[in-house]
Amino acid sequence: MNLPSQYSYNPRLSLVFLLFGGGFGWLLVGALVCGCIPHGFVLWFGLAPTILGFLVIVRRLAFKCFLVLEEDALILPTGFGRVRTTRIPYASIERVWETSLPFSTVLSLATKEGKFEIISMMLPDTRSYSDVVEFLNSRSGRTNS
Repeated sequence: MNLPSQYSYNPRLSLVFLLFGGGFGWLLVGALVCGCIPHGFVLWFGLAPTILGFLVIVRRLAFKCFLVLEEDALILPTGFGRVRTTRIPYASIERVWETSLPFSTVLSLATKEGKFEIISMMLPDTRSYSDVVEFLNSRSGRTNS
């Protein structure tokens, strides 16, 4: 791999469509079933994913974040919304492991400073995620999958 390598680290559009589609679908079904404008639980259960989808699209458009693999460190977006960056030296990585979730996989890195996560749904595609996993496993030398 040629270093430094940079990968876009933003929510995929499929997540945005899932949230908007789920919210609007719920509101539409609620309106068709009761024959009126949704209210109460039906309204809020439909608005919650729609609002979350709006926040995700704002995050995607307003904050362009990147995961960068350098010669001696990883620069990873962290924090709420993954908009703050943290520099993690490869030498400080004590443990690397993966956790599978229903629609995503999370690569966790343990260091003395804390635990950091690389979420596969935030990378552009599955190939870039597997490249990052392979590279970090080779650099850390302390893999516990």
